[in-house]
Amino acid sequence: MPRKPRVDVAGYHLVINKGVANRKIFYEDSDYEKFLEITCTSAKLYDFVLHSYSLLYDHYHLLVETKEKNISLAIRYINSNYAIYFNKKYNRVGHLWQGRYHSWYILNKSYLDMLILHIEQHPLKYNLCKKLEDYKYSSYRSFLGIDNPIECLKHSYMFEKYQKIDEVESFFDVPILDKSLNEIIDELQKVVSYKKSINNKKHKKLQEHFDAILSKKERNQKIYEAYIDGYTQKQIATFLNISQATISNTIKKLLQENKPEIICI
Repeated sequence: MPRKPRVDVAGYHLVINKGVANRKIFYEDSDYEKFLEITCTSAKLYDFVLHSYSLLYDHYHLLVETKEKNISLAIRYINSNYAIYFNKKYNRVGHLWQGRYHSWYILNKSYLDMLILHIEQHPLKYNLCKKLEDYKYSSYRSFLGIDNPIECLKHSYMFEKYQKIDEVESFFDVPILDKSLNEIIDELQKVVSYKKSINNKKHKKLQEHFDAILSKKERNQKIYEAYIDGYTQKQIATFLNISQATISNTIKKLLQENKPEIICI
């Protein structure tokens, strides 16, 4: 089965990666610290903001915001450099990670709260602590002012939205989320495939999509419908004799208006 294409655009991304065969990727405090150091170095190199993180013994969760189309490069830097460090330290060879990382592109900022709750509550779900403030390897303690935030976390959405500690405590004062990430996203009914159509079949001829267009607004809606029907941006641009950039911007705008808030890839 061919791999699904990455959504490598600027914006919010939830990134998860696991150790090969679910093996540990962190053994000591210094391992967690090294991973965060590498993450912040990547943030400087690739200009992204870390909004939330949780490092568990066999996998990690990062919620990042990129400013350029470079999420793949940023995460590749983190994974490869940590693997080099880990293999050298523990005198091992071979792959550290279980295949390529998983990522979700989040179009709507309003869903950051739910995703941050999901990330930060993982230590409780894995019985790694009795209270979130007891777990040292997530961003929760920084949000509560217990620890100083690492450099790449200092501009987190949480610090923007919640100015007082009691506001942060109220935010996290919710029952533990028992659902998996996929269940959460499915429940929101905001997941759309990066490929518009499961079978990618075109139900209408391209000419039929653009019959009797009276306004630019109608044209834009028809562009969106043709795209959902399986036609590529290039095919639509060529047919209408307008730039592919115009087609791309139109589709992005209408995707947001039509509620595909999270793109799962």
